[in-house]
Amino acid sequence: MDNPVADVRIGNLTAQWAENNHLYVHYRTEQESTNSAAKDEAFNENLMEEALCLYVTDHQTTGRGRGKNKWTAKAGSSLLSSWSFLLNVKPQPTTSCLVGLALYRACSSTWPFLDWNLKAPNDIYVGNKKIAGILLETVMQGDDVRLVIGIGMNIISAPESVNTSTSLLMSLPPGAPLLGQDYMGFLDRLLFELTDAVSHCENPLSTTDRLSLMQALNNHPLLKTPYTKMESDGSLWIDDKKINWMEL
Repeated sequence: MDNPVADVRIGNLTAQWAENNHLYVHYRTEQESTNSAAKDEAFNENLMEEALCLYVTDHQTTGRGRGKNKWTAKAGSSLLSSWSFLLNVKPQPTTSCLVGLALYRACSSTWPFLDWNLKAPNDIYVGNKKIAGILLETVMQGDDVRLVIGIGMNIISAPESVNTSTSLLMSLPPGAPLLGQDYMGFLDRLLFELTDAVSHCENPLSTTDRLSLMQALNNHPLLKTPYTKMESDGSLWIDDKKINWMEL
């Protein structure tokens, strides 16, 4: 039986969406890392009028995660992207919280019937399987700042060698196909959520954001002890123990 998504290339599909939304998009079928490309072009003179530059590919040869982690995926099967926002402020540590919440909200609003949850500081899960990761990097030149948000998300398939991972297609219930219109709607919502998150990146977390993050974090089935409180700087509490978000 023919596979209806066999010829789909998520990078190419995402680039077409970006062009239709009049965004600057840098698309290559293969490149080392979208975050590296975004940082290399961060302050190119011809891009200084672009509030957002999107970098996408079908395959990364040296995709990176947090720390020394690597991101691997079958060519064309994943959203491999870097969203480079031009800012006039230096983002605060709460930015990591806001960006994770933005991706979580985009996912859960598009496919609300799936068991989305967050694992701090930068992973999105469906149930107990990882589906997406985030890598944040900041580049500065004088008063200009670029916040590069790297998002890798398994759409069609997940790495066979990683049994703790899943993909969107693998997570959908029987009879629920992976529709192009749903994916485009997801990108629309992701653009809105990321833009909103970045616009607040110098501010403390609001009460709504903190409660939303707590719910998403405590929904994670592998979390041994629920978080009991979150502060406006992103610090989490488990009973009387305080935990820094970036130390998780």
